Amino acid sequence: MINLSRMRILICYERRLRFRYQKKLSSATRITPQLTGLPHGSGNYNPVETGAIELAEVEDAYREILDELKGMRAELDQLLKQLDNPDDIGIMRLRYIEGMELKQIPDAVNLSERAMFYHLSSAEKKLIRMFPDRVSK
Repeated sequence: MINLSRMRILICYERRLRFRYQKKLSSATRITPQLTGLPHGSGNYNPVETGAIELAEVEDAYREILDELKGMRAELDQLLKQLDNPDDIGIMRLRYIEGMELKQIPDAVNLSERAMFYHLSSAEKKLIRMFPDRVSK
């Protein structure tokens, strides 16, 4: 079952995790050569080890999100082929398959923001109506 609300949340969360992952990776790349093998003072804090653990946690969460989205996107892509309006299909692909932000879509499809929202809403409603057992809002 494709839950469009869940997809929107996952797409947003995926963007944030990707940014966080890149930031942690960049930080780990900078700090590792500087601190590896050097004494780290008192206490149990080891910035290299802590950074590696945080990086692994973010990477795991990111991969889980991507795996869940991959399945939903594949199923949604098949259902989109049943729609008849090419604008609806294009906007749904940009939003849900490619994960584009709403503010970027009107420029990509050369429509006004209002027209884009109309097509997006229309396509979502059609999918829910056509496939009530496979798509939910």
